[in-house]
Amino acid sequence: MTEPARPSEPAAWQEFRRKRVAELTEPHGWLTLRGFYWLPTEGVLPGLPGRWGANAEGAWLEASALDGLYVDGAPLDGRSERTVAETGRVPWATLDDLEIELLNRGGRFAVRLRAETTPEREALTEVPIFDYDESWVIEGRYTAFAEPQHVEVGTIRPDLRQRIWAFGEVEFTAGDETQKLVATSIRSGLGVEFYDPTNGVETEAWRQLKFDDPDPEGRVRLDFNYALNMWFAFTPYATCPAPLPDNRVSVAVRAGERRPTL
Repeated sequence: MTEPARPSEPAAWQEFRRKRVAELTEPHGWLTLRGFYWLPTEGVLPGLPGRWGANAEGAWLEASALDGLYVDGAPLDGRSERTVAETGRVPWATLDDLEIELLNRGGRFAVRLRAETTPEREALTEVPIFDYDESWVIEGRYTAFAEPQHVEVGTIRPDLRQRIWAFGEVEFTAGDETQKLVATSIRSGLGVEFYDPTNGVETEAWRQLKFDDPDPEGRVRLDFNYALNMWFAFTPYATCPAPLPDNRVSVAVRAGERRPTL
């Protein structure tokens, strides 16, 4: 049962938190990941039947009907080929209750496994959060780059770097200090991935904050109470891009999601 909003906690934020938990606990969702494998040129994968491979254009899978793999709802008896754009993921095959998806990360293809449910999914009721703090609702100013920039960043995986789009800079004041962060777009909408002094103790290694498009004067509303852990906080099989090295808030951002204890 959702607790009623306290005066200091806007109802919209309470609803956002409810939807956040619902998203995390979906069947075959982020708390059900059970494996990640880079695809070889040709070979087998641990715990999976069939033979798998990839080249620069896409990936392939060969199996017999006895292997129990299904593609597009039918038993696979032969070869299946798939491709996906950089940073994308698409469903590919199923095996019993496992969903197998194809990823493209840094120009390399991989598969990731999702179970229908796990003990972690069944146990989650909320992500730890800081109390809602109105002082972390800040007006900033967004300045778009003359052209979007394709920038390379690290990721949560030491064996992977990715290129993402950067669209401009957001400038704001926090702790009486001017802060400047590069705004990117990962999957949808503008946002900032940022470091701050709470990382690694109170919060994860970094967090992400999405914000609405700027108004005609370039003003944006940054509500750090909506700062989220990226998927790597919940699974070792994520590929989340890291912030640009200079995307650092100089003061402790004690707002939004804390480090989860799974």
